[in-house]
Amino acid sequence: MSTNQEQTGVLVIGGGIAGLAAAISAKEAAPEVDVLVVDKGTCGWGGKANKGGGNLAFLAPGDDVEAFMRFRVEEIGCGLEDQAMLRDFITSCHGILGRLESWGVKVFHEPDGSYTYVRWIEGMPWRMALCEQDITECMARRARELGVRTLDHVTLVDLLKEGGRVSGAWGFSLLDGAEHLVRAGAVVLANGNQNYRLMRRWASARGDGIAAAWRAGAAMVNAEFGSYSAWVFADTKEVCQGAEDVLYNARGESISKRVRPVMEADGHSKEIVAWWREMQAGNGPIRANMAENQIAALSARAFHSDGVAVRPITTAFWTRTIGKAMAASRQKGPMQEVHPGFIGELSPLKVDRRMETTVPGLFAAGDICASGTGWPGAVPAPPGRLRGSGMMNALWTALKAGPAAAETAVGREPLSPDPVQVEAIRQRVFAPLRHESGIAPMAIVREIQALMAPVGNTICKSEARMERALGALEDIRRRLPDLRAGDWHHLSACNEVHAMVLCAELFFRASLARRESRGWHLREDFPERDDRHFQHWVVLHQEDGAVKVTTEAIPGLKPITSR
Repeated sequence: MSTNQEQTGVLVIGGGIAGLAAAISAKEAAPEVDVLVVDKGTCGWGGKANKGGGNLAFLAPGDDVEAFMRFRVEEIGCGLEDQAMLRDFITSCHGILGRLESWGVKVFHEPDGSYTYVRWIEGMPWRMALCEQDITECMARRARELGVRTLDHVTLVDLLKEGGRVSGAWGFSLLDGAEHLVRAGAVVLANGNQNYRLMRRWASARGDGIAAAWRAGAAMVNAEFGSYSAWVFADTKEVCQGAEDVLYNARGESISKRVRPVMEADGHSKEIVAWWREMQAGNGPIRANMAENQIAALSARAFHSDGVAVRPITTAFWTRTIGKAMAASRQKGPMQEVHPGFIGELSPLKVDRRMETTVPGLFAAGDICASGTGWPGAVPAPPGRLRGSGMMNALWTALKAGPAAAETAVGREPLSPDPVQVEAIRQRVFAPLRHESGIAPMAIVREIQALMAPVGNTICKSEARMERALGALEDIRRRLPDLRAGDWHHLSACNEVHAMVLCAELFFRASLARRESRGWHLREDFPERDDRHFQHWVVLHQEDGAVKVTTEAIPGLKPITSR
C-alpha cells in the first residue's frame, strides 16, 4: 500500500468554518508559513456552519458589556465561566464580523452601515448578525487565494509525537486507502465535537479529533456538560424551536408555566426533566401549542430573513428544509407532540488562551474545544443558551489558534516520524480490514445511542444509572477488537466508533464527579447547586491507560453582582 508523505508548517485538521478561519488567520499572520488543511469530506463544505441559521452573536459599540456579563454569568453559565475569556469573546465579536467580510463573506448591513441584526428574545443583552449560508465556501476560496493548500477525502486518525511535542498526523484516503503521513511544525484540530449521530443536522460531529487528542495525552475539561438536547416533533424529528415555552401534558396542564414562568434565553434541561417526569407519571404525550409559540415565529424571521435581510441562499435552504419537515408531518392542528432530541455537543478539549492544548504544538479551534475554553460555563458547547455564539465561537477560537500555531511553526523544522509509532498506529487502525467476519460499526453506534438518548441517563442523571451506562460501555469496549470493515469508509466508521465510546465515557465520568446540579447538568440524587464544594472545573486526563478525574480552580473567579 502506498504512503503519501507531506510536510507543512501548520497542519489544520478539518475544513469547516473553524479550520478555514484558522488556516486563513495563520497565513495572514505569517505568509511565509506553509499551511495545509485536510478534511475527510471536502474543504469548504464540511462542518455545521452551512447547516445553521447564519446567525452570529455580537455586541454593538455602545452596548452594555457589564450588563451582558452579569446576565451571562448569573443566568446561563452559573458561575463556572473563565470570565476573562468570556469578556474577550464578547468584546471581540464585533471586530470579527469585519474580518469575516474581508474574506468575502456576505454579512448584512443597514443603510447607516450598522449590522443588520435580530434578537432571540427582545430584551436579551446580545444581538445576532446575519450572513449567507455559503459562508464556508467563501472562506475556502479566500484560503486558496492566500496560498493555503487543501487535501480532501483523507481522514487523519492519529497524531504523531516526538519528544513530547506533536509533530504531525497519520491517516488514510477514503477513496483508495492510501496512507497519508503529514509532518508539521504545529497542528490545529478543528474537526468538530461529539454528537453521537442521533440528530441528522449534527451527525457530522463524530468526535474523532477528541479521541486523537486524548490518545496523544491531551486533557479534557467540562465534559459533564456535553448533553445538549433540542425539542423535536414526534413524527418528523425536526427541531421545534420554542417548544420549551409552550409545553402541555395530556391533561391540558401547562408544564412550561410551572418550570419557566417567564421566557428565558433559549432552552434548558429543566424542561426536559419535567417532560421525563410527566411521561413517567403517565401524563403523556406532551404537546407544544404552536399557536402560542413566539420563538417559532422569530426563528422563521431569522432563518428566512426576508423581512430583515434578503438572503437568497439561506432562504432557499430553509425553505427546502422546513418544507420537507412539514410535508412529512402527519400531525394536524396547533397541538403538536414533541419530545427531546439528544444532540450532545461534547466539546471538552482543554485549551489555554492561545488555544494550545496541554500537549505542546497541538492547538484547537471551534466545537472541539468550546467547553474546553471555559468561557461557556455550565452549558453545552455553543450555542448553549446564547444563540448565534456557535459560529462566532468557531471564528473567535480560530483567530487565536491560527496565528499561535503559525508562530510556533516559524523556523521549526518538522521532526521525522518515529517508524515504531507509525507502525503501531497502522496495525491498530487497519485491523478491522483483516477480519473476515465481525461486528459492523453501525451495530455498535446504535448501542451507544441507546445509552445516550434516554433522558434518565444524560439529562436527569443519577449515580446508579450512570454506573450502569459505564458498565455497558465497558462491555462494548471489550468487543471493539471484533469490528469489521469492508471498505475504507467503514474503516473510518470503525475509528469513529472508538471515539464515540471514549466520549461517552468522558461524559459519564465527569458527570459522576460533579455531585450537584448546576446549569445544564442536573443530578436527581444531588438536586441543589453547591458552590462550596463544586465551583470548580472537572478535568480528565489519562493515567496508566485509565481516565483520571481531578479538579481545577476557575481562573480569575469573582462574583458578578446585579446592580
